Formats: sequence, structure tokens, C-alpha cells
Amino acid sequence: MKDLIAATLSGLCVVHCLATPVLLALGSSGLLLGMLSSEWFHYLMLLPISVLLAWSLPGGWCVHKRKAPFALGLSGFLVLVASLLAPHEAETALSLSGGLLLISAHLFNRKLLHKLRGPQDAAS
Repeated sequence: MKDLIAATLSGLCVVHCLATPVLLALGSSGLLLGMLSSEWFHYLMLLPISVLLAWSLPGGWCVHKRKAPFALGLSGFLVLVASLLAPHEAETALSLSGGLLLISAHLFNRKLLHKLRGPQDAAS
């Protein structure tokens, strides 16, 4: 279940990365858009992403003994961190790449756990 939550959160990150520039280009403004495009919101989103990454993928690694989901997840997280430090022109591309890597990592981890444990035990 934690992999599904983490993949969903990463998916929301991807949607945010796509929607904010589109809304800005269309001339939208307002409090919500201002909040979504602010720098602190990006740091705030990184907190649950990092917690879910640390909670889910190392535990999966210990069970299924496959390094790929952990490596994908760590790569995605590092790309997200790099997007916070990158020039504005590269921020969206890096954020999208990092989010997609994280989604892939969590879904792959879930698939491997599902294979080993069966559908009823893979939820944990």
C-alpha cells in the first residue's frame, strides 16, 4: 500500500509540474496558483516523497533482494533535488523526470513484492 501511496504522490508531483506552467501561460493568477508555484511548496512536497521513499524501497530491497527499484527511486529523488537547484529553464524537465523515475520505482517495487508475497501480503 505504501508503494501505491508513494506512486500517487509522485504522480501528483508530475501533474503539478505540468499544470503550473500551463496555468501561468494561460494567464491564470490567484492565491492557489501563487502557492503552487512558490519555492516553499516544492520543498514541502519533497518531505513526504523522501519519507515514503525511505519507508518503502529499502524494505522492499530486503525482501526481494533486487536493487533496481531502490536505484530508480534514489535516482528520481536526486533528480528532484537537482530540479530545486537548477536554473528555471531546466526545473520542469528535471522535476518531470524525477517524478516519473519515482513512480516507476514504487510500481516496480510493488510488482516484485506482489510476486513474492502474493496479492494479500503485498499491500504492506
